[in-house]
Amino acid sequence: MSALNQVIIEGNVVRDASVREKPWGTRFCVIPLAVNRYYKDWQGNFAEETGFYDVHFFGEKIFTELVKNGKKGAPIRVIGRLKQERWKNEDGKQASKIFVVAQHVDFLKRAKTEKTEKKDEKLNEISQATNGLRQELDDDDFLEADF
Repeated sequence: MSALNQVIIEGNVVRDASVREKPWGTRFCVIPLAVNRYYKDWQGNFAEETGFYDVHFFGEKIFTELVKNGKKGAPIRVIGRLKQERWKNEDGKQASKIFVVAQHVDFLKRAKTEKTEKKDEKLNEISQATNGLRQELDDDDFLEADF
């Protein structure tokens, strides 16, 4: 019997990366991702649900990239595998947690929202107005005018 354990997850970083250490000294980085799922409910209405998943990154090389590009709100895609850790809690009961161990990460470009589009339009208007003023200042007739 063969086994396959691979997951592709794409979402937004919930909070900046944190570096942790295993009891035996291995350092790793944890980023929680918020992943939205859009679907139609049983009444035919569009609905959304958000899942939160911890992603663990190993390797010092990736830490600098995560600190630089893995800021809160940044969209990323992770290819990895699921891992379950089990332990006994303070009450002596079994506890467990499932998380993603990253094998590959892509830092995605943020999609433009209506707010950023309006901001870009306003900057474009200001740029055009500035270019118009420059052209007036460069005009010989303007420079020779009596004040």
